[in-house]
Amino acid sequence: MKKTMVFLLVLSAACPLRGASLKSAVEKAAAGAPMDGASWGFAVVDSASGKEIFARDAELSLVPASTMKLPVTAAALEYLGPERRFATRLMSSAAPSGGALKGDLYIVGGGDPSPGSELIREAPALRAIYDGWAGALKAAGVVSVEGSVVADDTLFESFQPGSWAWEDIGNYYAARPSALTVNDNLYRIYFRPGAAPGERAEVLRTEPPMPGVVFENLMLTGPEGSGDNGYVFAFPGQASAVLRGTIPMGPVDFGIKAALPDPALFAARELTAALGEAGIKVSGAPARRKAPDGAYGLAVSSSVPLAAIVRALNKRSFNLYAELLLRHMGLEKYGKGAPDEGRKAVSDFLSAQGLGDGFYVADGCGLSRVNLVKAGAFARLLAAVYKKPWFPAFRDSLPYPGDPDAFGHIKRMGAGTPLEGALRVKSGSLRNVRGYAGYLKTRKGRTLAFCSVVNNYAGPGSALDDLHRDLLLELYGKY
Repeated sequence: MKKTMVFLLVLSAACPLRGASLKSAVEKAAAGAPMDGASWGFAVVDSASGKEIFARDAELSLVPASTMKLPVTAAALEYLGPERRFATRLMSSAAPSGGALKGDLYIVGGGDPSPGSELIREAPALRAIYDGWAGALKAAGVVSVEGSVVADDTLFESFQPGSWAWEDIGNYYAARPSALTVNDNLYRIYFRPGAAPGERAEVLRTEPPMPGVVFENLMLTGPEGSGDNGYVFAFPGQASAVLRGTIPMGPVDFGIKAALPDPALFAARELTAALGEAGIKVSGAPARRKAPDGAYGLAVSSSVPLAAIVRALNKRSFNLYAELLLRHMGLEKYGKGAPDEGRKAVSDFLSAQGLGDGFYVADGCGLSRVNLVKAGAFARLLAAVYKKPWFPAFRDSLPYPGDPDAFGHIKRMGAGTPLEGALRVKSGSLRNVRGYAGYLKTRKGRTLAFCSVVNNYAGPGSALDDLHRDLLLELYGKY
């Protein structure tokens, strides 16, 4: 408490922010490094009244990076509701008879992102689901499947947007958004670093094993402590990948995350293996195709509520979940789980708030540089969302300084200051793009909605974090 009071006394001595003084403070920030040559849109709106507090170039159309997840998750909560759950079904060509399933066994994907997720609270492990299914089959007397385990991911169109960068495809953060998603649609590649920077890094293994996947390994060793600068170049559905970049010298082994080439087929292979270990023989090879109409239901796995999915999505800025929700919205609104319909659903939601001309929606997650937002419209959207019945779930999904469930720079930005208890903010980062959007509860009890998007800045992103921390602290103290 003493530290906070001292901080506020220092803060009160700063230049006032209302009217021209706020403009002066922001323009001073805009004139310094790393803003030289950058485009910066910034807007602040009172959430309760919708009144604009401040705007600077708030009508510029700018690339938002992962702040794009906020209009998408808001639309998902509006259309689907925070309690919505998604099911993955185990089905067969016919009912069990005489200890056998005659025909194929189908895993029918319902767009559930949670099986095997490392990020969603209370998400079941994939093997736990499969062991439960094996137990259900054995309880029904099944000892053999006279066919194949077949993955049905036809509920969604799963291809990634064409505007995503080639260097992203193949990496976990650009994973294929399949209606049959498992283990976050990723696997890990482990390397043994060389003894010195510049030496070749050796591929040791993958986890889980990826039989049939072939690597062209061009990965090198970087300096100690240099972190993960490795990239996986691979097309969806292909069993080959080029590995480039660097991993740090020092660790005995070092893992990077890659996108599963075919998540649905991987799911079928894993269930085939689990059934075999449970003593249920499967005669055919794993496959992927649509289940027949009238298939026999055997078991079902249900997701956690949508609110928990949105929480993990925004806290960890996980692109895959956003792309899955985009397809769910397309299915809900237009009967088709495809990106075009999902984008239209989000645009409809924005138009219903009177903000349709403030956004161009190119994907669900912000990885595309074709997305565009206006900071003024974004701040007004957040003010509109503040009045929604599902707002508590939305607010709970936003990271804050010191947040144990978040990661990266927002977890550190403003830590140890009053922002820890006052700020909820989603950030976005691409090369030379930085965005910040969320809510600030001020010292006087007002809740301000804000959006700041910077394109083509120079210098480290940490300098932008410091700049925004200082502006938010001033807003906290004065409003």
